[in-house]
Formats: sequence, structure tokens, C-alpha cells
Amino acid sequence: MSLLAAASVLVLRGATLIDGTGASPIEDSLLVVRDGRIVSVSRVTPEALAALPAGTAFIDAAGKWIVPGFVDAHVHAESDADLHEMLRWGVTSVRLMAEDVAASKALSERAARAGSGMPDLFPAAPIFTTKGGWWDSQPDDSNLDRRPATPAAAREAVRKARALGSSEIKVMLDDMAWCRAPKAPLDKVRPEILEALLSEARAQEMRASVHAPNLADAKAAVAAGASALAHGVLEEIDDATIAAMKKNGTFYIPTMDIFEFLADTRRFLDDVLSDPGLVLKPDVVAQYRASGYSDGYRERYPNFANVEKRLPALRANLRRLKAAGVPVALGTDMWAFPGSGVSIEMDLYVRAGWTPLEALRAATQTAARSLSIDGDRGTLEAGKRADFLILGQDPLANIRNVRRIRAIYKAGVEVTPPAR
Repeated sequence: MSLLAAASVLVLRGATLIDGTGASPIEDSLLVVRDGRIVSVSRVTPEALAALPAGTAFIDAAGKWIVPGFVDAHVHAESDADLHEMLRWGVTSVRLMAEDVAASKALSERAARAGSGMPDLFPAAPIFTTKGGWWDSQPDDSNLDRRPATPAAAREAVRKARALGSSEIKVMLDDMAWCRAPKAPLDKVRPEILEALLSEARAQEMRASVHAPNLADAKAAVAAGASALAHGVLEEIDDATIAAMKKNGTFYIPTMDIFEFLADTRRFLDDVLSDPGLVLKPDVVAQYRASGYSDGYRERYPNFANVEKRLPALRANLRRLKAAGVPVALGTDMWAFPGSGVSIEMDLYVRAGWTPLEALRAATQTAARSLSIDGDRGTLEAGKRADFLILGQDPLANIRNVRRIRAIYKAGVEVTPPAR
């Protein structure tokens, strides 16, 4: 007699299933879910069917594709609507970069409730910076100092973050000249403060993401023990740093979409909006197509020619790090396209030379690993949480087909985000 209870079992039959591990797809698959967890993933065989309870109801998924729910390893959210939009595009878990530890923890608890219409949130909080630095103008954390002036103050702030429930911090290490020149460069976190923040995070068993797009800053972050570089690096990364990243297990989160956006906002928007599969509200499309929108970014970030010049190095880093075995996790930081930015980012990886299967793995298993949640989600394997998408077209034939979502399941339950 089967150990499964028919009433609690969800069975999808006939889809081509991509499990997120990088393995070849499983054609004519049988995905069995019980109580929000995956029981088994296999091909449809007489033996697999016989193991199911009598009277099991099947969801016919023939002609469809099943992939894990996407994990975005770098997001900011300005509203619940942003989070609803992320889930609408199949993003079931995110690393939320946040200023306030307690507030982000409360938001993550609210998002985790059934029916929230949001992805699960894993905050990286607070975001540390310095007086006059990038992110200095953002809100304070009332419980700790986001701008510590001494190593002792930095260590104390990390300890307070841990006591408030944070599992990860973020550090801004960037004068922003690469995109803001000829505006004056911003102040940067001093080396001794960076070392104190990161070493205390290690002592507290916390992850630490560092925003460091310039090579010298990225090297300093890797040397100080960053668990992830939160953005791509604008110069080709040297062999010694690649070796250190591989040895340390440092995750690389390229956010290619941000650099492409700032290099030529008009070109980027025209390309993205040309895909009929990217269905957005008409007023959003009109806003993005207006010349004033792209012109505004050229005024705020006038060093766009420098960013354009750096794109070949960013693409080369993407290829070289993957080839070297450095874990590359997909993250977007894309405020203009919450949720759909994941598909934009995957498309840029493929254009840079990756296969669609490799891009999907970055958006699922590797992104989950960067958050230390890969034991629970990120791949479709027995025992994992049943976060998955049903697609209407083959993502391996065209990675943009990840936008052709027919259904979204979170913890084994089909979810429908709130209407726009």
C-alpha cells in the first residue's frame, strides 16, 4: 500500500522538467508533491505510477516545461506592489537589501504568511556605509549605526544586527565615480572599517555582501572575507583574485542589467520592451518609452560612456568566473523591472556566452546557495520545498521563454499575485 495519502498529493505529469542542478531535462516527467514538499522527480513509468495512491488526480502538463521558482540574489523593494510583481514573474525567494534590520525582519515574516502574494524574503541588513558615502542619504536604522566611524563601532553594530535577527549584512564600498563623474566622488568606507565589519560578521556566523564594482575595491572585499560581491566588476578580474574567490567560495552576483541600463538607458529599454512576452501595464510602458525617463538617468549618472566601455570586461568576467568554477548567482538590483528583471538578466548571460541551462541554474540553485537556503529550495529534488513554475514554451530554445508563465507554485500551492 502506498505511503502517500491521495488527498494531500499533487502530481504533475508529462512536462519537460528542468531541475535547476544543471542536469539535462527530464522529458515526460512525473513530479510528485506532498504537503508542500517534493516527494519524487522521475520519468513517467509504470513503476512510478503504481507507487501513487489509487485515485490520484493528475495535472496534465504535457507540452509544458517545469522549472524551479526563481531566486533573485539582489533586490530592493520600494513597496508591496514591487514584491507582488516579483512573484508574478516567478520569483519565489529573494535577498532583500535593506537599511533597517527589525523592519526588514518584520516584512519577511509578513511575506512568508500564506496568501501574502510575495516571495519569501531573506534580508541583508543593515546596509553599512560612511558619512558622505553611497547610501548615506537612505533611512537610518534606529537600533544601530549604519555609518560606524571606528572599528569598535563597526563591530558593535554588527553584533546588534545579529541580536536583532539579521543573518547577513551589506557594505557599500564605492565612490560611484564610474557612473557619476564628473560629479565629485563620494566618500568610501575606510579599509579598517571594512575589515572590522566583515571579520565581525564571520565571528557572528553571518554572510556579508559587498557592493564593490571597481576592481581594487572588489579585491579588498574578497581579501577581507566577503561572502558575495553584490555587483559585477568593471575591469577584468585577475587570475589571483579569481583563485581567491574560488578558494573562499565567494559568490559573484553580476547584476548585468544595471550596467547595461546605465550604459545606454534608451537602448536598454527599447530592447527589453520589444519582447511581446514582457507584458507590463500600459502606463509603465508609456513612462519608460518617454524620452524624459532615459534623459533623467543620463543627468543623474552622466558617466555613461565609461559604463559602455566597461561592458566587454563585465561580459568577459561572467564567462571566466563560470569557467573557473566561481559560483555565479543571479541578482538583478533592477528597480525598473521588479520580477521580470530576472528574465532580462538571464537573457544577458546567454548573450554573453552562457547556455540557457547555465543561466537557469544561476537563477535557481546557485542563487539559493548564496543565501544558504539550497538545502530547502532552488532545485526540484526529493525533500525540497515545492517552489516551481509551469512554462508554456521551451526556455532552453529561447531563454526569454521563462516569461511565458502558465502557473506559479509556492510550497506546493498555486499562487495568484494580487491584480495590478
